[in-house]
Amino acid sequence: MKQLTIKKKITLWYTGIIAVVLGTILVLVLLFVDKVGISATEEEISAAVTGFSSNINFQDDSFYLDGDTEFYDDGIMFCIYDKNGRLLYGTIPTQFPEETILKSNTPRMISGSNRKWMIYDSVYTYGDDEEMWVRGITSVHSIELFMQTSEKMLLIVFPLLIILIGAIGYFMIKRALRQVDLICDEVENISNGKDLSKRLSLPKAKDELYELSEKFNEMFERLEFSFEKERQFTSDVSHELRTPVAVIISQCEYLLENENLSAEDKEEIAVILRQAKRMSKLTNEMLMIARNEQGEQHLMEKLDFGLLSELVIEELQTKAQEKNIEITLQKQDDLFMNGDQTLILRMMMNLITNAINYGKTNGHIHVILKVENDQIVGEVKDDGIGISEEHLDRIWERFYRIDKSRSRENGGTGLGLSMVRWIVNLHNGTIHVESIEGIGTSFIFRFPKI
Repeated sequence: MKQLTIKKKITLWYTGIIAVVLGTILVLVLLFVDKVGISATEEEISAAVTGFSSNINFQDDSFYLDGDTEFYDDGIMFCIYDKNGRLLYGTIPTQFPEETILKSNTPRMISGSNRKWMIYDSVYTYGDDEEMWVRGITSVHSIELFMQTSEKMLLIVFPLLIILIGAIGYFMIKRALRQVDLICDEVENISNGKDLSKRLSLPKAKDELYELSEKFNEMFERLEFSFEKERQFTSDVSHELRTPVAVIISQCEYLLENENLSAEDKEEIAVILRQAKRMSKLTNEMLMIARNEQGEQHLMEKLDFGLLSELVIEELQTKAQEKNIEITLQKQDDLFMNGDQTLILRMMMNLITNAINYGKTNGHIHVILKVENDQIVGEVKDDGIGISEEHLDRIWERFYRIDKSRSRENGGTGLGLSMVRWIVNLHNGTIHVESIEGIGTSFIFRFPKI
């Protein structure tokens, strides 16, 4: 599952909080409006009943109404009952439950047949223990209709409002964090370009992001200084070791020509010679890499990649025959590119040597060169021991060895594949590896064709 970005997370958090708070407020508002509406109706109906009662005149054991008495006023219907609950005057609304009991001075909600009413009863005594009840009845359907309409509107408007708030919030957060995106892009460019002399651009506002950019620049400055010291050290050490190593090699070769030495002495000298040659190879490769990192210019010229590959294969035939490995070359014509001849030869030398070192006895190495979409596509394929998946991403690292003992036996330095990738990148190419442990390995590379 894809991870959400910080902008989306913040948007979801604050939108969710706003939705809960706003939803709670709206529910409370609806409840308050409903309560206020009911309270206002209660006050209105009680006042109306009191006003209607002023039209009643009592005399001894009887009463009479004024001539202009009206039993309906502004949505309220009035009824007059005797003490037994029998209707004397007025009209009961349709669908109103007639069995509703009389209860003095208490506003009540009565339900019946899908409608609700508010009623208010008031009792008056006269004569000898006589009672007369006045009831006011009004429908609360308008309040119910308003609440139902409001709820339906909220069900439609509320989600749209939350979506609008979320969209506006995301835009504002994205704009506020734009500098973070710029920092990420610039850091990625510096990292991919491997140019630590570049620095992040500082925002105009001196806020937290300004401080963050400054800290990154300070970190890049320290890294640049550290890497520069490391490159200088590597270059100096490699350069200083070349002369003593060359002396050791020449002296060993001279001693091996001495016929007065015993076989045991010659064997020990041969061991020293092999290790000295390995050290010489290591120092040469380290010096080559160090010079490149210091910005040394390379002679780029038109090269016949097919011809250079033939020269490398011919040179390595003797080494391959030691393990009875057959090297075959399959190539198309017109494989021309711009490049440094020494580096391209070194790249092919390292790839094929690697295939020989880790190939099986009586095995095969296939070198395939062809043209695809204005690119030279090459493949060095062997049927050797292969590479397990866990090591595939790390084989390009300097001095990384899958089997250290086997690498030393083959005279490997741990810089071969690292140098291969550096040479490929220098020539604006790409390279990747495909391997199955126990079956074999393929290195596939591409260069621009001219």
